[in-house]
Amino acid sequence: MLRALISLIGRAASPGGESGKLTVLTYHRVPLRHDPLLHEDQIDAACFEAHMATISQDFKVMPLGEAIALLRENRLPPKAVAITFDDGYFDNHAVALPILQRHGLTATFFICSGYLDDGLMFNDLITEAVRQTALGQIDLGWLKLGQRTLTPATRRQLANDLTAQTKYMPPQERQETCLRIWRTLCPGARMPRVMMTPEQVLDLSRQGMAIGGHTHTHPILTQTAIEHARKDIELNIAALSDITGARPRLFAYPNGRPGLDFTAEHMTLVKDLGFDAAVSTHWGTATRHSELFSLPRLAPWPQSGTNLAFQIVRCALEAKA
Repeated sequence: MLRALISLIGRAASPGGESGKLTVLTYHRVPLRHDPLLHEDQIDAACFEAHMATISQDFKVMPLGEAIALLRENRLPPKAVAITFDDGYFDNHAVALPILQRHGLTATFFICSGYLDDGLMFNDLITEAVRQTALGQIDLGWLKLGQRTLTPATRRQLANDLTAQTKYMPPQERQETCLRIWRTLCPGARMPRVMMTPEQVLDLSRQGMAIGGHTHTHPILTQTAIEHARKDIELNIAALSDITGARPRLFAYPNGRPGLDFTAEHMTLVKDLGFDAAVSTHWGTATRHSELFSLPRLAPWPQSGTNLAFQIVRCALEAKA
């Protein structure tokens, strides 16, 4: 009965054709089990399994590129959904891929190429430093965060504060600062691997998954000179093309908030660099009126499959076709 209700309301909210609406789900980390140090947008394996089981049964899941093309042509089927992942985490291949395949689904993986193999993005450097440190007292006066007492209960807050303090620094300053944080908290320790290898990215492509661009070093574009942003995206295109043998056609903006993390200037840049479309992290459902180079997405917080279905339907109802 509940599934029939979801199907009925879903078709009314997203009927397809000229009134077509596309829900693009965005995921990041998919750890085997909930990780208390990761951001609240993590979806553990059991939760991701529930999400995929629901959308494979109750919605029309499509490759993002195909769905965007049909949306622009007013030929999108009812209840259309596409699945995306940002950054390129190891667990996307090790955990998420088998679940996708079990449900006969495909997804687009937006890869930040500069951290593949043994790299760590700035936020992961911070998270892993806070996870591994044996220090009980930390002097962060140089970051204007004062003296911190570290306990199991305060680690998550410290990671959040450090990430907020560094996120909008210029890319080079941000990297140097995060490396200093690592050396301060974990002197002499070896950095762990959390990102995919190039071989795993290639395997995703060979398994029918789409590989999209997400910059080379994950700069916040509004904090980066436009010529440096261009070079960073060009490096990303070249690296992913070399790995997969195919040029990426879709792009995801780092952090992804329109007007804050990217602007119309960056949308023009992405278009000029040959991408077909780009996605943001603006919360919403795409319609034929949506800007092609700033498409909205929906971040499904950890929840049951049924709740996710209602979230998709509610978001589609709010979108004006």
